[in-house]
Amino acid sequence: MTESVNTDPSEENGRERAPASSFIDRADLGVAFVILVGCGLLYWTTAGFEEVSGLFAQDVPPEFFPRLVIGVVAVLTLALPFEQFFVRKSGKYRGRDGTQNIRPSTYITAACLVAVVASIAFLGAALAMFAVCLALPVLWGERRIKVILPYAILMPLAVTLVFSYLLGVHFEPGVLGLVLR
Repeated sequence: MTESVNTDPSEENGRERAPASSFIDRADLGVAFVILVGCGLLYWTTAGFEEVSGLFAQDVPPEFFPRLVIGVVAVLTLALPFEQFFVRKSGKYRGRDGTQNIRPSTYITAACLVAVVASIAFLGAALAMFAVCLALPVLWGERRIKVILPYAILMPLAVTLVFSYLLGVHFEPGVLGLVLR
């Protein structure tokens, strides 16, 4: 038997050589740049906050919580251009050829979240979180009620407890929340 010799210079030891730019996804880099610019503008906007909302603890500066959220978004955004590198290492990377369409569930998820945000004034934040935690797993294909129901109950409960008791942030009770009290 003869052993085949690889004469292709683009492969070495059975592995393809990848240019250094393949480490970073350029489309994701562009999206990350836009998000970081938005974060920068929002961070700058928080400098004009003069008083703390009555929903928040009064011993923190008014810009603290908005800047905390902006900072978390910015840190997560920094990982975005490198995501495909890590997903590719795990073997779950499907590639991106530019012909893939956005799935309808993406638009339905966005519409669901907009509807929930609009309903917070009526439902209140806790019931709105419950609705999201109940609806999104079902929308994304989860069918095990033994998983969905505990998640839909425990996640909003945990968020409410952490924010209300540890951080001193009180959520909007909503019209329905006031009626149920």
